[in-house]
Amino acid sequence: MKFSHSLQFNAVPDWIDSYVAYDQLKKIIFQIEKEKVDNLNQSVTDQEKASSIITHGEDKFMSQLDLQLEKVFTFYSEKESELYNQLDELARALTEALPTQNFHDVPYNSPLTELDSTHNLAVKEVVPDKELRRKMSVESRFSTESHHDRYVEQLVDLRTQLISLYVSLSELDSYVELNRMAFDKILKKHDKVLDGNLRSQYLKKMVLDSRPFMPQTTQVLRSQIERVERLYADAFCNGQVTIAVRQMKTHLRDQIAYDRNTVWKDMVSQERKVLDAHVKPSKPSKSYPIPFTQHRVPAELAHSIMFFLLSVVLFAIFLNVNIFNDTQENYCFALLIFAAVMWATEAIPLYATSLLIPFLIVLLGIMCNADGTPMTAKAASKSVFSSMFSGTIMMLLGGFALAAALSKYGIAKAFATHVLSRAGTRPRWVLLSIMIVAAFLCMWISNVATPVLCFSLIDPILRTLPNGSTVAPCLLLGIALASCIGGMTSPISSPQNIVTLQYMNPNPGWGIWFGVALPISIISIFICWGLLLLIYRPDRTVPHLNKIKATRSKFTWTQAFIMLITILTIALWCAESTLESHIGDTGIIATIPLFVFFGTGILNKNDLNAFLWSVVVLAQGGMALGNAVTSSGLLQDIALRIKDGVQNLQPIAILAIFAFLLLVFSTFVSHTVAALIIVPIVQQVGKNLPVPHPNLLVMGAGLACSAGMGLPVSGYPNMSAIMMEDQTGKPYLKAKDFLIVGIPVSVAVTILIFTLGYGIMSAVGY
Repeated sequence: MKFSHSLQFNAVPDWIDSYVAYDQLKKIIFQIEKEKVDNLNQSVTDQEKASSIITHGEDKFMSQLDLQLEKVFTFYSEKESELYNQLDELARALTEALPTQNFHDVPYNSPLTELDSTHNLAVKEVVPDKELRRKMSVESRFSTESHHDRYVEQLVDLRTQLISLYVSLSELDSYVELNRMAFDKILKKHDKVLDGNLRSQYLKKMVLDSRPFMPQTTQVLRSQIERVERLYADAFCNGQVTIAVRQMKTHLRDQIAYDRNTVWKDMVSQERKVLDAHVKPSKPSKSYPIPFTQHRVPAELAHSIMFFLLSVVLFAIFLNVNIFNDTQENYCFALLIFAAVMWATEAIPLYATSLLIPFLIVLLGIMCNADGTPMTAKAASKSVFSSMFSGTIMMLLGGFALAAALSKYGIAKAFATHVLSRAGTRPRWVLLSIMIVAAFLCMWISNVATPVLCFSLIDPILRTLPNGSTVAPCLLLGIALASCIGGMTSPISSPQNIVTLQYMNPNPGWGIWFGVALPISIISIFICWGLLLLIYRPDRTVPHLNKIKATRSKFTWTQAFIMLITILTIALWCAESTLESHIGDTGIIATIPLFVFFGTGILNKNDLNAFLWSVVVLAQGGMALGNAVTSSGLLQDIALRIKDGVQNLQPIAILAIFAFLLLVFSTFVSHTVAALIIVPIVQQVGKNLPVPHPNLLVMGAGLACSAGMGLPVSGYPNMSAIMMEDQTGKPYLKAKDFLIVGIPVSVAVTILIFTLGYGIMSAVGY
């Protein structure tokens, strides 16, 4: 939660105007920041005027700080005097009500009063002795009962006032702490944004020397709270302070819960008003009537149902059509079509389809033994489940662990800000730097999390840009496309790479993967950068951008340990082919970061729950389907038929055909789904060529899956970028931005894969 929200959430609603105006001060800081950037872009003759404007902004900030400090001082002094006077009066009233026993005359369960189950003071009926009752006259009974009632009412009123005073004093203590944090946070924000050193000076000399924040003031306030606790204990709890504190804190919690509930509703209401002010009136959600009923079904649900029924109908048709003259192959082909349509249309979530595949594989009896005979259900189940958890899946989990640790402890952000802080202020170099950072981070923390991190890093630039500037869409599009390109850079940078590794034998290891993917990625980044400069011309609109500041936090031993484990894991992955006789599989190496990070408490179960388990399940379903397609003989049959059409072509031409096929598929559907469906076929085609090249075609096809980036829906980075909005709620990017830049870059990357990539793979013996 942002501190401005936290301040409002924890503030006493009736005192809200007496707290530090944190948001107002933050706006002044951002305005000064924007003026500094405008100063960089002004001509030399206007420098003095621009400098005076910035000085005026700093003076305005300082004067506002002084006003806020004076406001807090005045309110605290008034409230302190008011509450302390109330406490003195209450103490005198209690002494008068219970003068003899120092408040011990009314014990915890006295005849006059008792505490009910909710800790509220309740009147206990007093029944006079039977003999005495006969002797008392009606008048004297009425007089006694009236006196007793007034006495109990007086005690109830005093107890209520004590509780109310306890709540108010506790809220005043919280008021001081919240405002101290507000001054500390806003001064820290000032120094970070404006490269100042105001925090240490102003906080020490002004804030902490102000009476509300002095240690002795806090000490007196807390002693007064303890005084209330003792008074309450002596009057109503037989001197037991622990019981008194428990009862009063119950009321304090109830009051805070009520206040926060009210404030939370107000905050949500305000957020909705703010957001609604920027959202164009949308049409009512479309729906369709259900025949013969008065009910309607939402359009989105109707489309899902329609695609699901289409998948089922196609599944039923292909189950009964003899295409391959083999029952297992026919059934497997029907399942392949069903899964492909379900994944392509997302009739149900992708991972849900993956969970259905193992059931259908066993139910249809698709799996075959080595001699071609159908497997028993038990043997088929065992084979399916063994294929769903392989070393490749373990490597995916190891990658998640590395990504979680690098993100959680700020290592990725620290690296990114230190690089960007050295990029200067020229838009072209900032753009290139953020693209390189995005592509590099994708190697380790996936191209799902990287764009979100990079978008947050350039926020100081975005908020200081002129309205309508082309620099913002240029930067955002650069991050998105660089993240897509970064998806091919390492074996763990994207799910499609994990799928690709599953079909490469022998495993290429990280060394060969880097050797092929990095040259393609680096050249692609520069091509994309040049195209963005050509189309958006950011240097012309804004010559200088706000400089991104490097994080100032110290490098800790925990971060050093994480870096050590990360480097060790990657080094072992790179040397996997050399260590194969000792470790057997790359998945075994992946257990190192999993064990170390979770075993030492660097990561916890919340981090484990945050893993992209939907991606894991999707990959597992694809591997189960791939195993079934191979076992049934369908994959080999399809590959032989394709081979007949391409066997006279050179391997480079075959790779070009499949690369462009995957480019189209991944652009419109999904990078991962494209790999799941087409890569197994590519492997078999490569195996059945006159001169087999399975690893060459598979790796090239896997890299081509990351090339699809021509639409807003072409991968997670693009979807994250299209949702970014400016301060007025207007999207920075439109679909045409992806079409204009994304399609040429996609084609260029694909061409590099089957030219440069083909040359490198051929050189390593693929």
